[in-house]
Amino acid sequence: MAKPRRKTVEHVQLRNPDRAKKMPRLAKASYAALRRIALVVVPKKAPGITLEEFRAAVVKRLPAARGWDRSLSASWWAMAIKLDLEARGELKRSGSPQRLTRA
Repeated sequence: MAKPRRKTVEHVQLRNPDRAKKMPRLAKASYAALRRIALVVVPKKAPGITLEEFRAAVVKRLPAARGWDRSLSASWWAMAIKLDLEARGELKRSGSPQRLTRA
């Protein structure tokens, strides 16, 4: 008897500004939710948002987002999406302490 086929889930390969580093893959629905929230919390204009404020805002909003897998660590993935969006040119970092703005 043939095994039933598992539903295939599409994934997005995350990027890192440092091309030598490999990033994980994330389910497409979870990526969309995470990206949407990250772009909402980061302002377009300087002075931007600090890294701590960014992480706290994403962690607060993410568990209620449609498409987000609640078994994943929101804090860890907040940092992963920050790096991914920097590598894609959608976020810019500056200063010390680190501040983020949309590109």
